Amino acid sequence: MNLLQIVKVGLALWATGAWLCAGEVALVREGKPQAVILISREAETSPAARGQVATVEGAARDLQHYLREISGAEVAVSALAVEELESAVAKAKANGQTAVVLGNLATPLLKDKPEAKAALQVPDAFALVAEPGWVAIAGGNARGTEIGVHALLEQLGVRWFFPGKLGTVVPKRATLELATQQTVEKPAFAARQFQLRDAEGWVKYQRTGGRYFSGAHGIKLPKAVTFETHPQVYALVNGERRKPQLCLSNPETLRFALEAARSYFKENPNADWYGMGPEDKASFCECAGCRALDGGDEDPFSGGASMTDRYLWFLNQVLADLEGDYPNRKIAFYIYHSYMRPPVKVKPHPNIVGALAPIALCRIHGMNNPICPERSYLRPLAEAWSGLLGEVYERGYWFNLADPGMWFVQTSRLKDEIATGHALGLRGYRTECLGHWAVEGPSLYIAGRLMWDAGADTDALLRDYCEHLFGPAAGPMEAYFALIDQRLREGDHHAGSAFNVLQFFPAEVRAELDSYIAQASKLAHAEPYAARVALFAQGHGYASAFAQMLEAQYRQEWGAAHQSLQKVDHLRGELVEKGETPMLGRTSSGSYLRRFFRLPVEQGWARASQNRGLAPLSNQWLFLTDPDRVGEALGYEREAPLGGNWQKLDVSEGTWGDAGLRYYKGLAWYRQEVELPADLAAGRVFLWFGGVDESAKVWVNGKLVGNSPRSAFTPFELDATGAVRPGKNTVAVCVANLHVDELGSGGLTAPAFFYAPVKGAEAALENVRPLGETFP
Repeated sequence: MNLLQIVKVGLALWATGAWLCAGEVALVREGKPQAVILISREAETSPAARGQVATVEGAARDLQHYLREISGAEVAVSALAVEELESAVAKAKANGQTAVVLGNLATPLLKDKPEAKAALQVPDAFALVAEPGWVAIAGGNARGTEIGVHALLEQLGVRWFFPGKLGTVVPKRATLELATQQTVEKPAFAARQFQLRDAEGWVKYQRTGGRYFSGAHGIKLPKAVTFETHPQVYALVNGERRKPQLCLSNPETLRFALEAARSYFKENPNADWYGMGPEDKASFCECAGCRALDGGDEDPFSGGASMTDRYLWFLNQVLADLEGDYPNRKIAFYIYHSYMRPPVKVKPHPNIVGALAPIALCRIHGMNNPICPERSYLRPLAEAWSGLLGEVYERGYWFNLADPGMWFVQTSRLKDEIATGHALGLRGYRTECLGHWAVEGPSLYIAGRLMWDAGADTDALLRDYCEHLFGPAAGPMEAYFALIDQRLREGDHHAGSAFNVLQFFPAEVRAELDSYIAQASKLAHAEPYAARVALFAQGHGYASAFAQMLEAQYRQEWGAAHQSLQKVDHLRGELVEKGETPMLGRTSSGSYLRRFFRLPVEQGWARASQNRGLAPLSNQWLFLTDPDRVGEALGYEREAPLGGNWQKLDVSEGTWGDAGLRYYKGLAWYRQEVELPADLAAGRVFLWFGGVDESAKVWVNGKLVGNSPRSAFTPFELDATGAVRPGKNTVAVCVANLHVDELGSGGLTAPAFFYAPVKGAEAALENVRPLGETFP
């Protein structure tokens, strides 16, 4: 549609009087349609243009569908050429109907609406103008039109709070009227993306859009280049070439990377950026050439040299070479892991686009929350990178890393960080999410709203969420979500996964949460309110059973712990299979439960129930760090009493990260005395540990009994037969935590106990470690 056509149609509509504003605009009256939906019939030839047309057609079908769901009325959809708009609007008005005009076809109706016209210059923005006889919804692109249609439906009371029918609110009314208005909205961020499984249909309604940050782990090489054919382009580590990292200083590496990048842009001529960076591993190249590229900066979070300078140097070379044939192409780079800190000596090429992915920082608190100095480091990082690069996004984490699905309503954190990101000039978000809907509550819904409007009133959003979802039970459900958010906001605990669930949610807090769920269940008599409360009651029951499992485990009541685990499994199964969309992340909840928590309970229960328990070790240990690795030389393993300012550390109250050692990389010692029975059997005696992060070396009465496997958090047991005796025994454990620990944990992570196999029921020995394994 050209400018002349717009002016002609606009003048004709002005002459019909359709620009006048008064009262309400009818869409449906007493179940009868009072509107017609009009879209463009203009033919489009390019794939991009066809995609835009398809998006507007989809928006029209959405509008038609939800008007029918609300009122039962079937509102017709018609496709017109722009020249037919004038007569179509006039005809609708003559018939007492409202013409709802979508997309480019609506542009003439906005001729004398300068604010609305301005919105059409902003991608994803929309203008919604309603006047007697017509409604115009147009966007800066087709996605903007679609968002505008969804905004109209929201005015009619429709909500999409979480995936599936249960999370979709559709009111029932026979008459639908829209207030006369001129509503213009523009997104706060150019890019608003969830990285989320099983929720594509829901995401469409969350005002997402813009560019999807295409950063990638690794530097792709041509198919013919492999480790077997070209080992010299791979990293030199401890004197040997190893996968997967590359040797950046080798000219062949640059040549091969350029070949791959050129091939990509040739095959994707419309692409403007290409993801490139290190693999998501450590073991960076140690050759002299690569080390010379470094800036000499030590990264305290990863416990080693910062890799930022060497990789920016390499990306600069790639972009300089591409400029001739592929000008203005960009490279998308993750600001992540040991390349999170800004460069020291390399000035980034202007076409490097960065995305903050602060995996090593706490993911529970906001960057301005004074209780979390660690998370506050994100702000200077964002400021520094925003000053270095033309575009900076966030590719972060809107969940607590490796979490099997604990309470995680994070309204305060989202409000803090998204508003700050907007103030700092971040271009947008592509954020990893797990979709633990039954325990996250309104978090992701509110995140979508804040990405659209960084200054949105989150209290009002939470209230709207509860009133629409729960009806008469809105009050206790709002209090329930607010308490979870408060506990997380105010809790001085920072580990990933669910290691701090008992500190955030002790028994008395869980009892208060129970009371809110009980109140809501009593108030929500009618459907769908009762079913929605029941969903969150299931999620609450799942998290509560998990907490009870941990409490029983630390008390070494293994039967009770195992029963709670069975309840966890049952509720998890129900939530994963709930409706058309899992209400608990299907893969993540299962894998994280097994990785960190299932095995200690299952093995502890099996050992305790099938053998003779000799003595539980206390959860409270004497604890001392050993940064200089002198503990063995000083005899920290010996059984005699030791001085040396040992502290007390209780494994039931958190890992050593909770003792202020989240980023400590080194050795630490645990010691305690335990009483074994006087009738200690002459047979074998085993010492079982529920888990350690990362590895352990164990002595009993000064005698080495073995090492843990090289598998953090995995239970292990040692044959202590020749070291134990009746009465007092000294257990000493040296724990090594030397590698990047994104969970912020460390040390012993579960209880331990001595047991003796009963006659005819020898212990399973698959976990028993031999002496002499390398440690650490």
